[in-house]
Amino acid sequence: MRNTIIFTIIFGLLIVLFFVFKKGLDVKTEHSEKTEYLKEDTSKNMPLFEFTTLEGAIFSKYNLTENKATIIVYFDPDCSLCQKSGTVFSKFKTLHKNSNVLFVSPSSIKRIKKYQEQFNLETISNITFLQCKEDAFYNTFKELSTPTYLIYNKNQKIIKIINDDVPVKIILRYIKAAQIEA
Repeated sequence: MRNTIIFTIIFGLLIVLFFVFKKGLDVKTEHSEKTEYLKEDTSKNMPLFEFTTLEGAIFSKYNLTENKATIIVYFDPDCSLCQKSGTVFSKFKTLHKNSNVLFVSPSSIKRIKKYQEQFNLETISNITFLQCKEDAFYNTFKELSTPTYLIYNKNQKIIKIINDDVPVKIILRYIKAAQIEA
């Protein structure tokens, strides 16, 4: 009888430990899914791309000012999180002034210009707005969610890919890091 009680207690504890361990794995998986928006691959060079300026000219990576960090923002003018991107780049001009900043969208030129004007970004000389074909951005950068921030250092190597809604201070920290990283 006593052995049966001890066996039952041990068996019960093992079941509880199993579920606690399983719950820990679920939390770890959930955490890794939440941090997926901070992808890193520092070996990737900026791919060759060709998008169109709002004036209809071709713009490629060869049009970027050399020896400057480059921030590429893939956005949709109607996306609420992308509205935050416009606010960030409008408010923190001094932080990104030594960078090439490209806002790229498959939206119509009319909608892109409206977004540009909404945040007074047309007056900031280092920001260029570009239009791409629907699948061109994904085919080039393998990213499709909006907003996506691709942050390259002065040598055109990726230092961070940020997807989804992240705190502004994280975006600004990586922009600053890209400007000083060689």
